[in-house]
Amino acid sequence: MENYIIRLANREDSGRIWKIRNHPLTRQNSSNSKKIPFEKHDQWFENKYFKDSNNICFVLETRKNIIGYCRFDIDDDNKYVISIALDYDWQSKGLGHLLLSESLKKIEGDREILATVKKGNPASLNLFQRNNFKLDKENEENYFFIFKT
Repeated sequence: MENYIIRLANREDSGRIWKIRNHPLTRQNSSNSKKIPFEKHDQWFENKYFKDSNNICFVLETRKNIIGYCRFDIDDDNKYVISIALDYDWQSKGLGHLLLSESLKKIEGDREILATVKKGNPASLNLFQRNNFKLDKENEENYFFIFKT
């Protein structure tokens, strides 16, 4: 049995998060499907999670290797927008549920959390429904979910 740790990301996690985020299958299901250069990501990561204390990033780790991340970024309406991804080799093992459910438990305060799921991504659709996100609306391309802490 693997031992998994869910913890706040630290500055040194930037490279591994970048690799997970830039995997072609992760990008395919992301709102921004473009490949991001490391230098741009690294500066963004620094500004987003270490200079702005309102945003939160958790990582899922096993044997000192980061295998996923779950980000909560504040939008203009003071709501969290969630982004979650697992390393491709670790998918379909229930770890997305572990990462999301445990990350939600660590969020403090009373804030709505928004999730966007592309239609045609049944794994993410199931993940958010299983974790009590409620369908708010949809369009031709996406489902929009909301969760209240």
